[in-house]
Amino acid sequence: MPDYAIVTDELHRLTVRVIPVELVIFGLLVLLGQPLGQVALGVFAGTAFALWNFYLMGRSAVRAACQTDPARASKIVSRSYAKRYALTALFLLAVVWTGWMRVPAVVLPLFSPKITLMISNYFGRKEENHK
Repeated sequence: MPDYAIVTDELHRLTVRVIPVELVIFGLLVLLGQPLGQVALGVFAGTAFALWNFYLMGRSAVRAACQTDPARASKIVSRSYAKRYALTALFLLAVVWTGWMRVPAVVLPLFSPKITLMISNYFGRKEENHK
């Protein structure tokens, strides 16, 4: 049985780093005249979904890394990738269909983990070069 502690630890670290990015997205959308309640709900839902998606990706990576058969590991990763994209499509369809949240407020936070990781990686490398 794989140990998912590394995934949980990284998720906690990412969650703390994502919050400032989400606040910037929220502030920009409100300043652009979007309704406060729908934007707040959308940013929260988009962030929660993005972090959950990151967690699912991490779990599948750990499961694949624990496999001794490369073909089976590749299958695990491919299946997880397809499932996560299908879940994202269903999530976005539900958002559009219900109309409870502003679509940009939901879609923009879906990219925030990637943005956060790129920023963290950039500043991490910059600090390594100065040592």
